[in-house]
Amino acid sequence: MKKIIFTALIIISGFIVLESFGTKGLGKKDGTEPGYTGSPGDSLKNCTACHGGKAYNEIGWIKSNIPSSGYVPGTSYRIEAIGYGVTHNRFGFLVSPQAINGNLLGTLELIDTVKTKLVGNNKYITYTAKGVDGIDSLAWYFNWIAPAAGTGDVVFYGGFNSNQDGHKGGDITHLSTLRVKETGTASVYNLNNNFNQVIVYPNPVTDILNINFELNKSTASKIEILDLSGKQVAVIADENLTGMVSKQINTTEFKSGIYFVKIQSENETITKKIIVVH
Repeated sequence: MKKIIFTALIIISGFIVLESFGTKGLGKKDGTEPGYTGSPGDSLKNCTACHGGKAYNEIGWIKSNIPSSGYVPGTSYRIEAIGYGVTHNRFGFLVSPQAINGNLLGTLELIDTVKTKLVGNNKYITYTAKGVDGIDSLAWYFNWIAPAAGTGDVVFYGGFNSNQDGHKGGDITHLSTLRVKETGTASVYNLNNNFNQVIVYPNPVTDILNINFELNKSTASKIEILDLSGKQVAVIADENLTGMVSKQINTTEFKSGIYFVKIQSENETITKKIIVVH
């Protein structure tokens, strides 16, 4: 009898352990912490900080009904964030419309309070525990109220992650952006036919300069760093680039002062001024 009772206690204890650790371990997380969209304002942090691996840049994962002519200040628009992952059935996301310094631009509003929620003082929108299940892809929807007149371009930065059954071993992280302009203004990142956006940061820079730009078609490109005399101090040349491009240049050997970042693609050139400080 004592042996039977002892065996029963072991079995019951085993169920308790599974309930406490196994179920919890495979449970669905209720959203992402704020500050992991991959934006310059988030210090480029993204889902890989927790999930590991590398982040892949994607185009078109954030969509809107904002017309090509631009947003009207104070108007509400519908935004769609959609994550993809072939054979994956768990998805998550974090999106925030920000200025280059990380300030929130406009107002986020929930459409689906079951599958999405706001975090970080309403600066970010993310998924809930009931908004992670999908097959090969999953979409989330929300509203965005455009900011005041004179704000200019707004960038929606998004971090996406997907896996199979909650196992981190197969996690894949993707980053995507959506840039919208204010109606009646010329987007500062749409002045050329091939370049869609160009972001150079931080500025001033001490050690590592990040250069991000998007190309509308496949082409060769060259990035030059020039000093005030026009002398080339660094160069990166690539063939057949397209989509989102991210490059880094080490400026630790540069003398403190003013430099120019010259980005060339076919017959188009964009120049940005930077300051190196040591």
